[in-house]
Amino acid sequence: MDKKKVLIVDDEKDIREHVGSMLASSGFEVISSENGLDALKLAAENKPDLVLLDIFLPDIDGGEVANRLATNPSTSQIPIVFLTGLVTKQERKEPEKIGKNFVIAKPLLRSELLSTISKVLR
Repeated sequence: MDKKKVLIVDDEKDIREHVGSMLASSGFEVISSENGLDALKLAAENKPDLVLLDIFLPDIDGGEVANRLATNPSTSQIPIVFLTGLVTKQERKEPEKIGKNFVIAKPLLRSELLSTISKVLR
C-alpha cells in the first residue's frame, strides 16, 4: 500500500516541522508550505491525500485556500483539516466538523491529529 501524502500549510516553521515529524514517524509522506499560494501549487502538483491547513496565513487566508482547492477540478476531492489557534483545547474538547472540514485546535496532540486524519481518510 502506498504511503498517504499530507500537505501541511502553516506559516510557523516550528509547527510545520513538529506536525511533519509526527506524521512522518507514523508512516505518512509529508510535504509542506508556509503560505497559501505555494500550497495551491503544491496541491495541484502533488495531489496529497489530505491538507492540514492553518487559517491565518501571510498571503491569503486558509478559508480562501480551501475555497480555491474546492473549486479547482484537480484538487476538489482533497479533504482539508483546518488547524487553528483561535480556540483552545479547553474550549474544544475534540475536533469539530464545520461543513465538510474538521477543525483542530493548536497546540496539536499527536493522538488527536492521527485520530482525525484516520476519520477523514476513511
